[in-house]
Amino acid sequence: MNKRIAAGFAAIVAATTLAACSNEEEGAEDNATSPAAATPTESTAEETTEETTAEQAPAAATVGTGDIQLENGTVRAKTEPDATMTSVFGILHNTTDEDITITGFTTSLGEAHYELHETVDGVMRPVEGGFVVPANGAFELAPGGEHLMIMDYEPEIPAGETVDITLETADGNTIELPGVAVRTLIPGYEDYDDHAGHDHAGHDHAGH
Repeated sequence: MNKRIAAGFAAIVAATTLAACSNEEEGAEDNATSPAAATPTESTAEETTEETTAEQAPAAATVGTGDIQLENGTVRAKTEPDATMTSVFGILHNTTDEDITITGFTTSLGEAHYELHETVDGVMRPVEGGFVVPANGAFELAPGGEHLMIMDYEPEIPAGETVDITLETADGNTIELPGVAVRTLIPGYEDYDDHAGHDHAGHDHAGH
């Protein structure tokens, strides 16, 4: 009788041990596939966030490393066969402690007529005295406002290209703005085709 009791007790202990092992293995599998186990480490999550933020919020495009830099500079694309004029827009930043007066400019496009223009009461005209970019400040070149005019230039200026711009200052210095992007802008203020062939020395352009 004692031998049967001992054998039965041993069988119960063995069954209990097997059940416990089985539960531990199932628990380990559950932990391996649980959301907590699949969660990336804190450093990995931070790296992913930084990469996403960098892709969604690229830095503003600025060209130039001198006293004047150009933010979001744009040369308006020109592809129409009869178009001979286009403009340059953007925000000029003065990185010095003194005002800088821009009196003229040239570009890598080569031979053309270059003028500083302003728009007054819907009429575009050359600027007298130049553009004054304040010390540690900014000056905006915009459609319908002040801008750099490229005239008497017949070849196409396709979007996707870049143009190097050289600013001329009142003190006789030059400032390089390399690689200004050529982009297609929404038609608005810069329809210059009607003025092709006019005398550009002191003329008025009708704004659109």
